[in-house]
Amino acid sequence: MRKGAQVPQPTTEVVRLMIHDDSASGVYLFGFASLQDGENLWDEWYETVADAESMVQQKYSVAPSDWYPLPDVVEHCQQNWIAPVRIKGQAEGNPQWGSREKLVDGRWVDFRPE
Repeated sequence: MRKGAQVPQPTTEVVRLMIHDDSASGVYLFGFASLQDGENLWDEWYETVADAESMVQQKYSVAPSDWYPLPDVVEHCQQNWIAPVRIKGQAEGNPQWGSREKLVDGRWVDFRPE
């Protein structure tokens, strides 16, 4: 399960948040400096979604109703991107760190985030 929220009145560089509940390894909270899909500024780990939401509500004034659903992570893709983005070669067990690809119209294409 993944969901996102926009920070209603940002007081830091964080304007968008994402929670990813990975049942195998816990709950990840990501903070972003842009409303557009892209690299996160930071991430934190929590035991439960409720713990992450509580911190976000206190620190960023994000209400429970501010969260919106995001698509599940595509296999071998990065959990912090909304769109399917992965490290080239990772699906084959030969990751090419620093090189990425994005799923566009059913095909994996080279991707260089701005």
